[in-house]
Amino acid sequence: MWILPFLFWLAVLGLSAESAFAAPVAAAISAVAGLLSAGGFSAAVVKLALGFALQYGVSLIEKARAKKRQDAVEARGVTIEVRMGDDQPASFVLGTYATAGIRKYIGTWGQAGKTPNAYLTDVVELSCIPHPGLAGIWIDDTKGTILWAEPHADGRGFPIQEFRVDGKDFAWVRFVDGKQTVADPWLVERFGSHPERPFKATMIGRGVAYAVVTFRYNTEKFGGLPACLFEMLPMPLYDLRKDSTNGGSGQQRWNDPSTWAPSDNNVVVEYNLIRGIYYGGEWIFGGQNLAAFRLPASNWVAGANECDRLVDRAGGGQEKQFRCGYEVRLDMEPLSVIDDIRQGCNGRLAEVGGVFKTLVGAPGAAVYSFTDDDILVTEDQSFEPFPALSETHNGIEATYPEPSEKWTTKDAPARYSSTLEADDGNRRLVTGVEFPAVPFGRQVQTLMKAMIEEERRFRTHLFHLPPDAFPLEPNDTVSWTSSRNGYANKKFLVVRVLGKLTFNQLVVLKEFDPSDYSWSGADELPTDIGWLGPIEPPAQPMYGWQVVPANLLDDAGNPRRPSMRVSCDPDQDDVQQVHVQVRLKTSAALVFDGIIAYGAPHSWILNGTFLPATTYQARGRFVPFSTRKTDWGAWLDVTTDNVRLNEDDVYLPGVIEDLKDFTEEATDWLRDGVRALIIDQQRIARLVAEQDLANFSDKQEIRRELVSRSDAITASYTEAITVATGPGSALAKRVQVIEVTIPTLATASVVDAVAARVTANEGSISSLAGRTTVIENELPNKASVSALSSLTTTVNQQGDEIDAYGLRIDSIEAELPGKASVSVVNSIDTRVTNNEGVISAQANSISSLFAALGGNSAAVNIRASVLATPSGYAARYGIEARTGGAGTYRSASMYMDVPASTSAPTRIVFLADQLVIASGANLKNPFVFENGEARLNVAHIGTVYGGKMILGGGKLVIDGDLGTIEVFS
Repeated sequence: MWILPFLFWLAVLGLSAESAFAAPVAAAISAVAGLLSAGGFSAAVVKLALGFALQYGVSLIEKARAKKRQDAVEARGVTIEVRMGDDQPASFVLGTYATAGIRKYIGTWGQAGKTPNAYLTDVVELSCIPHPGLAGIWIDDTKGTILWAEPHADGRGFPIQEFRVDGKDFAWVRFVDGKQTVADPWLVERFGSHPERPFKATMIGRGVAYAVVTFRYNTEKFGGLPACLFEMLPMPLYDLRKDSTNGGSGQQRWNDPSTWAPSDNNVVVEYNLIRGIYYGGEWIFGGQNLAAFRLPASNWVAGANECDRLVDRAGGGQEKQFRCGYEVRLDMEPLSVIDDIRQGCNGRLAEVGGVFKTLVGAPGAAVYSFTDDDILVTEDQSFEPFPALSETHNGIEATYPEPSEKWTTKDAPARYSSTLEADDGNRRLVTGVEFPAVPFGRQVQTLMKAMIEEERRFRTHLFHLPPDAFPLEPNDTVSWTSSRNGYANKKFLVVRVLGKLTFNQLVVLKEFDPSDYSWSGADELPTDIGWLGPIEPPAQPMYGWQVVPANLLDDAGNPRRPSMRVSCDPDQDDVQQVHVQVRLKTSAALVFDGIIAYGAPHSWILNGTFLPATTYQARGRFVPFSTRKTDWGAWLDVTTDNVRLNEDDVYLPGVIEDLKDFTEEATDWLRDGVRALIIDQQRIARLVAEQDLANFSDKQEIRRELVSRSDAITASYTEAITVATGPGSALAKRVQVIEVTIPTLATASVVDAVAARVTANEGSISSLAGRTTVIENELPNKASVSALSSLTTTVNQQGDEIDAYGLRIDSIEAELPGKASVSVVNSIDTRVTNNEGVISAQANSISSLFAALGGNSAAVNIRASVLATPSGYAARYGIEARTGGAGTYRSASMYMDVPASTSAPTRIVFLADQLVIASGANLKNPFVFENGEARLNVAHIGTVYGGKMILGGGKLVIDGDLGTIEVFS
């Protein structure tokens, strides 16, 4: 009953014999060999089992199938979806590969004063050890183009071209290589104060490479939380070919990772995994402290060079024969990872006495030759000319991660052979292989071709060779000349070798042909790449787009402005508006850009400003209710009609009347308003010296007075200081009066008053402060002159109304009674009012000159006013020069007016009998407006646009609208 368990042990031993020949394994095989010589039924059964075990798994396909069975429950291939949780095994990426990574933080944020959660940031760990960077990114099903030359100013990362809409970005990515020593400043700034999930300054992630991806809310681009897949650059690895101290040539050193270079070479990756992956002196994955001599440089250099050998592509050009990529999770078996990498180059790996050797591609030249006479006939032999039908294959199918299809597992083009199928009784015997570490379609086909062709080399021998075969190792090539089998220097691969105590060598040999490993561009089969990305409906074209000349008409149906009529097809679904653009054909300058409601009659005259007899181009596109895309129609030429301005445009109805009303109102404001305002201001100024004391219950006064008289001539000085209080009132005033008089001859006086008053009465508060000086000098009935200078400020509150007023006025008046008078007044005043919450502000500046003689007068008034209220802002400036008397006045004035109403026009108005524009000292008066006519005395005119020209007093009439010239005698 021990036979079946023993057979099972032999089968398992056979699967692992190539990769380990340590003492226990050798002892077990030796024991089996001893049983074979015992004879009898037991020996026959054991011989049969050993033959089966040694034959099983000698081909590349059998190795791949055994690997598939072994890893049936182990996760392999590209991780498409992001992993979450701290229970996820750490990982790193070797070669050219992609990963969705492990989410470490996610949060939303917004900019100050805007939507608080408009942005989402995802922090994804991509490698548990430092990594050089990203080669690309997938977002959902869209391959992104990272704009590395356009970093965002705030540090969020680099925009992704495919998520830029109308010049606005909606996705950014940034890579952190794992060499950081502080927490990410941008993440700390954005999320450091988050009330529930703060990104702390201790969250450094030493040695961890990660990506920071930021998205802006956009329902058209993102249907939900975006899923990212990151394409990684190859990781720097030690390449012994570039180490001058280890059989190579270069500066790389095993103990100095800073000298390493990125690589996706299968043998280089295997070498690093076997010796061990370390970070900062700490072991991470693979072998530990494996000495360099255990991986002979000559053997591994040859394997790496074979991977880098250039082969042809079907479409032209060349590429490296074998490359690889893999995401290594730290819970994986290192031997399993190494086997996936080995499979990606049709490699064979053997461990003999603690020394690892590799074979890539076709075996080399023979290292041992023998004939039938060298085979020990005293030992058992076996020969398998072909396997059982269940183990025979004439076709191969394979899967691999395809980068162009978002790294999903893809079927490579299957390889079938009608010739082989005929050899196998017209049966199609297909096997399947997985290549999780080969994201290169051409390379997968190379591997498949070699596998299926090598599979058809059925002959497998098991026998003993004499002690001179002791140097043989697995993966060596031997040459056998056999008259019994018809071999002439036929090449065999040493699959397994086992030394016996007699120093004889038990070998398992499998036939091969170097042509099985050849490849040319003609061998490559076409590979179809499926579509990935959002499926959007096609953009709707602009149907029925037409444009023709048209005109804007007045109430009488007369053309007044040139325009154009645009039209499009009716009955279009999901169309809300039509977007129309018009440009000048010559310069392509855009002159019209508008939206028109879509509806019957689906034809519209554009209400734009267009030049007459000018060629434009117009285009349009539909604007849908939904968010689907639409295309612009073609630019179509259109030349506007020659509709020009006429007399109706020059004398528009109501313009003259409006100007007349304005000038009358402006004249009153400047002429009469100046006099009224000056009188009012002088009254306010004199209030400082004329305070009313009737309402004060307590009054205190200090008074000084000096008077000198001689023969009726008087000189006096009076000073009075008064303080007074009463119910809700307070006053302080000082008045100085200087006066000298010669009766009937002359009087001169000076009054200087300074006063401050505050009154509060039944919710009304009034405050006044000011200073006024009045100087008067008079020769009675002969001449007089007076001067007034005053500064006054008042603040009043009555109920909800507050008024603040400031005034400065300076005036001088001189008079010869009944004969002549002259005055000069300059004043400025400001006022701010709050009337029940309605605030207004205004200011005035006035300069007035006046002179009168013999019933006639001359005056110059200059006034400026500004006003600011909730309903608008106004500014006005005016100058008037005026002379005359007895109702016959002549004047010239100019007004600049910006009214508060935005619907009212701004104006500059000149009122004069004649308006002249001259050039310096040029007295030819090139432009004169006189007696209601504008005249050009001298002019040089380039192009003239006009309606009708009447020349020579009506003798020559040129009508530009009718296109006629009439001459009258």
